[in-house]
Amino acid sequence: MTEASCSNPEEHCDLHACQLTSKERNPAIDKIFENPRFACTNCGAKTNSAENLCMPKEI
Repeated sequence: MTEASCSNPEEHCDLHACQLTSKERNPAIDKIFENPRFACTNCGAKTNSAENLCMPKEI
């Protein structure tokens, strides 16, 4: 996954799921993945907020 495939590259940040998967997990990060409502059409990550995904789609 590259930033070029992000639908909002200017706001591609360390809170996107694709960036979080490479970091050590902690309770704050785990909370983003609880009760997912959106999935990334690039990497398949599922989060509870569309803003944490590059190409979000509601599930």
